[in-house]
Amino acid sequence: MNIKKLHLLLALCLPLAANAQTTYSLEQCKTLAKENNVKLKRARLEIAAAKEQQKEARAKYLPQVMANGTYFHAVDHLVQEEFSMPTEAQQKLAAIVQRVGLNPAILASLPTSYTLKAVQHGTLASLVAMQPVFVGGRIINANKLADVQTQVKQLMLEQSADDVAQTTEVYFNQLLALYEQEKTLDAADKQLENILKDANNAFEAGVTNKNDVLSVKLKQNEMAVNRLKLNNGIALCKMVLAQYIGKPNEEIDIDRTLTNELPDPRQLSVNHASALEQRTEMRLLDKKVEANHLLTRVKQGEMLPSLAVGVAGVYHDLTNKGRTNVVGLATLSVPISNLWGNRGLKRQKIAEQIAIDEREDSKQLLLIQMQNAYNNLETAYKQIQLAKLSIEQASENLRLNQDYYEAGTGTMSNLLDAQTQDQKARNQYSEAVVAYLNARTAYLKATAR
Repeated sequence: MNIKKLHLLLALCLPLAANAQTTYSLEQCKTLAKENNVKLKRARLEIAAAKEQQKEARAKYLPQVMANGTYFHAVDHLVQEEFSMPTEAQQKLAAIVQRVGLNPAILASLPTSYTLKAVQHGTLASLVAMQPVFVGGRIINANKLADVQTQVKQLMLEQSADDVAQTTEVYFNQLLALYEQEKTLDAADKQLENILKDANNAFEAGVTNKNDVLSVKLKQNEMAVNRLKLNNGIALCKMVLAQYIGKPNEEIDIDRTLTNELPDPRQLSVNHASALEQRTEMRLLDKKVEANHLLTRVKQGEMLPSLAVGVAGVYHDLTNKGRTNVVGLATLSVPISNLWGNRGLKRQKIAEQIAIDEREDSKQLLLIQMQNAYNNLETAYKQIQLAKLSIEQASENLRLNQDYYEAGTGTMSNLLDAQTQDQKARNQYSEAVVAYLNARTAYLKATAR
């Protein structure tokens, strides 16, 4: 009895385990994709690196402090000097000795020459602090440039995040479209079941031959093949979406609700010229121009004199007696050769002009892109209206052919064709809705929303 209960429990639990999966909404998929995307992770690390570069640039405002220490020991004395007393000096010294009442003979015992030896080993140490006073604006502009580079990295992160969100929505909508096709296929299978029932009844009543029954069964076989292809497509789309949102080993599903909120493109339209300045691409181009301008100023600063003042604490021990001292310092550097040898400034001015021209050209291209995105949105919206009309016409055509067949005035071939057209019209509608959603996202992204 216990074994039977266990088998029953396993039989109930295994299907539940097989079907256990997490359902995600579109916004949840976007959030997960942004959290797990490798490109975005790298962009965040690049921002952190840019902030460290900002700190490094700010440190240039502070005094540069250097400490040096040296101990030396020479094989021989560093200072060696021979001294000798001239004859005239010896005579003067003898006269002085005689005047003080000493015997001049004592001078004979004194050397007339000797050698001075000094400094064979010693210690030198210094602590120097230099504060830049004027360096042609290089420090200020380098700090501004570091700030701009951090802003560029942040804008690039925003741009990448928008791209990831858009790609996620495309994958999500692609899977949603396949699920809509599955719903249509389920409805078509039920239609075929009813048609097959009618065909069997007509055949048994002797009204039609068996060809009608076989035609329906062939159509069912065709639908079974389409379902197999559809299931494979759904499984593959799930894998792609799961990998993109960072859930590669998880069985996922999505919210399968196809929205009915499909506003007219005119409700979404904005002034493209005003939206242009909010585009991430436009702000990146502005930052590129700004960065090149700052680089030009840095190059100009390299041609100007630089002045620094400082103080040094010095300790030296060369005669076995240590001494300390404090020294004030001032340095003035004039890069004379840069006036005719620095070609980097001219190259940088050319690069700055290129950045300006590129920005102006990109403005026009971005405006064209906005208009193209809006045109695509309008086209997608009109396709939805046409798809709705097609569904109405295909449904009515299927109903009429169903009535004709049941009345004996229509053929099975016409009925199956009508059923195929109805299925096709419904698939076209779901595809049109997904195309509209993708076009709407593309337009909102193109207008910085």
